[in-house]
Amino acid sequence: MIDMHLTAAKGRERAFIVLMLLVPALNWLVFWLYVNISSFVLAFQNMRGEWSLTNFVTFWDQLTSPYGDTIGLALKNTLFYFLNNLFIIFPISVIISYFLYKRILFYKGFRIIFFLPAIISGVAMVGVYYAFIQPTGPLGAICDFFGIEYTDSLLNSPKTATATILVYCIWAGFSTNVILASSAMSRIPAEILEAAKLEGCKPFRELVQIVLPLTWSTLNTLLVFILTGIFNASGPILLFMPDGGSETTTIAFWIFKQVYGNGALGGTKNYGLVSCAGLCFTAVGVPVILLIRRLFEKIPGVEY
Repeated sequence: MIDMHLTAAKGRERAFIVLMLLVPALNWLVFWLYVNISSFVLAFQNMRGEWSLTNFVTFWDQLTSPYGDTIGLALKNTLFYFLNNLFIIFPISVIISYFLYKRILFYKGFRIIFFLPAIISGVAMVGVYYAFIQPTGPLGAICDFFGIEYTDSLLNSPKTATATILVYCIWAGFSTNVILASSAMSRIPAEILEAAKLEGCKPFRELVQIVLPLTWSTLNTLLVFILTGIFNASGPILLFMPDGGSETTTIAFWIFKQVYGNGALGGTKNYGLVSCAGLCFTAVGVPVILLIRRLFEKIPGVEY
């Protein structure tokens, strides 16, 4: 009798596990496998549904064309955002996290300031920044004070529009990295830093030789996340320039325009070209990401 009850209980347990796994399995089959197979097939079909390499020819022409709102321009701007995330936002986030971890003067106030972009709506943040950089705003007043002529918005010129949005991304891009890096640093045993201080360890050496190695597992994960966004890094283009004007388009915004845009946004509904672009960028990006990840994994972590 006891064996029968145990068998029935195990059967109910297995059924419960299968039912719980069924939902994510179906989600993966429908929203990942089916979608990706469909995208792969679309890349080899023209707009009439016929098998063709037209999309790859069009992709290459737009990638190498020096004119107009093309994939080449979108790729260049996307790499700017990626490099901005990797070499400016990420290192500064680590430094900010270190100073907050060391509890500098007014560190609680600074913590709130750096976390505000994650709390306040992106529309509001862009609105404040947009008003600041206008010739009639604070930036215009500063230029007038120093005798600098500033009569047209920085967003209206192709030479300065992307750089202006990159500055916004720096201003509003610290919050997530600071939260994760600060949490990792808070786990460092205080005894380690106290021993280093007794040995005369200065702040810079403490950061480089103690804090960074002890938090490398978290920083490694953040870096991998940044690398996975090498071809989809972008700023709030739609909030600043809804039509992608002034040569501010990125790959993500270009895809949005092709799929959803119409009229002034110039949508083509050419899903095959979009699928072709995604396939090409994936073929280039995945090996690079896996190689860099393998190199990162060779850096030994520290257990504590």
